[in-house]
Amino acid sequence: MRLVPANSEKPNTRPRPQVAGWFALALSIVSGPIAHAQTTPMIEFLFPPGAQRGTAVEVHFEGEFLPDAGRLTSSGNGIALQAGGAADRYRFSLAADAAAGPREIRLSSVQGASRPFPFVIGELPEVIHANQREPLALKLPVTANGRLDAAGDIDEYAVTLAAGAQIVCAAKADEIRSPLDPVIRLLDAQGKPLAISFPHRSADALLVFRAPTAGRYTLQVFDFQMAGGAKHIYRLTVTDGPWLDYAFPAGVSRNVETPVTVYGWNLPTPPGEALTLHVPPQPVSRYELTLPGCVNRLSLPVGVNAELLEAEPNDVVTQAAAVPTPGTVNGRLNKPGDIDVFGFTAKKGEKFALDVDSADLQFPTDAVLAVLSESGKSLVEVDDVKTSRDPSIRFTAPADGRYFVSLRDRSGGGGEDCVYRLHLSTALRPQVTARVNTSSLMVHSGQTTNLPVLVERVDGLDDELEVTAFDLLAGVEVKPQPVPAKTPATIQLPFTVADNTAPIGGLVRIVVRNTKTSESNERIAVIADSAAATSGSSALWLAVSPEIPLTLKTTTTILDAPRMAAFPFPVSVERKAGFSGPIRLVGVEPDRRGTLIPLIGQIAADRDVGSIPLVLQHKVTEGTTHRSRVMGVAEVPGADGKTYAVFHVAPGNMSVGCQPSLLTLTVEPAIVTWRPGQTQRIEVQLMRRTTMQPITLRLAPTAGVVGIECDPVEVGSDQNRAVLTLRFAPEAKLPPRTTIEIKAESSRDGLPIYGTASFRLESP
Repeated sequence: MRLVPANSEKPNTRPRPQVAGWFALALSIVSGPIAHAQTTPMIEFLFPPGAQRGTAVEVHFEGEFLPDAGRLTSSGNGIALQAGGAADRYRFSLAADAAAGPREIRLSSVQGASRPFPFVIGELPEVIHANQREPLALKLPVTANGRLDAAGDIDEYAVTLAAGAQIVCAAKADEIRSPLDPVIRLLDAQGKPLAISFPHRSADALLVFRAPTAGRYTLQVFDFQMAGGAKHIYRLTVTDGPWLDYAFPAGVSRNVETPVTVYGWNLPTPPGEALTLHVPPQPVSRYELTLPGCVNRLSLPVGVNAELLEAEPNDVVTQAAAVPTPGTVNGRLNKPGDIDVFGFTAKKGEKFALDVDSADLQFPTDAVLAVLSESGKSLVEVDDVKTSRDPSIRFTAPADGRYFVSLRDRSGGGGEDCVYRLHLSTALRPQVTARVNTSSLMVHSGQTTNLPVLVERVDGLDDELEVTAFDLLAGVEVKPQPVPAKTPATIQLPFTVADNTAPIGGLVRIVVRNTKTSESNERIAVIADSAAATSGSSALWLAVSPEIPLTLKTTTTILDAPRMAAFPFPVSVERKAGFSGPIRLVGVEPDRRGTLIPLIGQIAADRDVGSIPLVLQHKVTEGTTHRSRVMGVAEVPGADGKTYAVFHVAPGNMSVGCQPSLLTLTVEPAIVTWRPGQTQRIEVQLMRRTTMQPITLRLAPTAGVVGIECDPVEVGSDQNRAVLTLRFAPEAKLPPRTTIEIKAESSRDGLPIYGTASFRLESP
């Protein structure tokens, strides 16, 4: 079997994601609609998304579905959170001995908390790209936190390299839940592209470059489709030290020393030579492999059975080597189309467990596992299982004899990094799995709410089991529930809150345990945000909340509205007995194109209907439809006598079709030539499609334009034209050519009407 040189610069396929101030926030745009009424907050982003341990940083967060200022909390040790100088700022203080890696951050209100959002604790010095015009100079090694604020945005960094120096640049976005698909490009001093990144198991984009000459180089980070926005955030690590790619074997032993060959870049070996380490027996379940000066780690599983290395050729049953039972084979599908076959002996009725670890170890293999008869006939074949691309088989021998295990890639792929661990055992390990498909549970004072817990017995587990909860909040009780013999089964776990329990929130653990033994055999349920989620947490947010006394409804009819006028979209409410207070109406999840802007509306006290003003922007095309959702916020008393803001989001969308504008502006001249110290007059013609209050005209602020003044002008209801006077200061310095926008504002029936027009300024 040929080994890949330790410092080879090669691309790899992208790995599968692993299982493992008030209403300024409400106008944020989120990734897509949800199918039910939202009851908990949502984190949109954290920026910066990480920081070096032993430091403190102010983090800007943005969220949605917040009836009031949200509170950030963190799970795990080594991080302390304190409210910052604004409602959307928090100070993150990281302990010097904090373990590196992500922490779970939650945004909570009285009704519950968001699903966990990652914040990364790093080991390297960190910098923040602040959209400066010049490339940000980097001192290696370093991690840079950046954001591509708008479509087409490109962030640039400067690195100075000696001749022959090799750098590794890794951009990560998926692990911080960013929609960015990052690309890294390296330019020379003349701006010529020299290298570009490729997807890699250890990063969303990886670039490896050896400098041919000493000098200053530029790193660029941009989105593959040139997208951008507030959530397009990334972490870029750049180092000229060691970077680990993978290890073979991909696991070590608990019982004996394991020789491990390490692959990567800038390793402490001569070019072209592999690095071999001798790992002593490990008493833990995973071994963290790293090197001095290395900025990343490899997490290797620790095996309890015999560890063997695959030996080629073994493509057919006649070449198959025998595998002891129990045992683990470490191998590679080292070339396209490679098939690895192993043999084992069984007696009739003997049961075997065959499991593969590859994709879950972040290797590109999409393994297919099969059991063959002695004649080579396939008896059973498995590709993926549940949420993993790694196959698993439970096989009962139909007769005494010799059998074979076949392993291949589903698409016929292969390569030196198509590494796997094949486990074979006759000792099935009965166990139980548990899952909760929501990350937050709300319970009201004096009431009981059931939490569905999906429990499954695996490999014949027949112990007497029960589901319960630990770390409960004061005033909350849980009655443990038995697990039936036949699973999978959904267990309804009841949470009961005592009368007069004040609103409170915190993390609890959902546990399945054996009722007949005192041994430590608890299984903590995976807490996921939905049934389709492939990752989860170990803790559920439990909120003791005041009862939500309202249910909103909107029409499903598409209503027509003009551009640039606040259109009152009707909203109705069903009130629960005893609640008669006013309800604020706030738009949430507006059209992601930014074409529909919701304003604040209301339903008055003791009324069952109200409206929320929606404004279609001037760029909207007539005849098109645009959508938003609506959230109702009410103030209600808690059991402690304090007042709390609670909310309900109406199911479905508010849909608005675009009509012609109620107010249209035209400007003469369309091009204005200016000189410092000069005065120019422009005429604005107005066309109204309805009666409205007097109109106010003013210039909109324009970035980079300084030294121009224009007093606002009011246009009476009986006037159709106005003159604006532009005054250019003697020291005015404007771009040679720039567009200036005029904004008009009026109202009808107490709701605003807007209009816009523009002209161009040109220097002589």
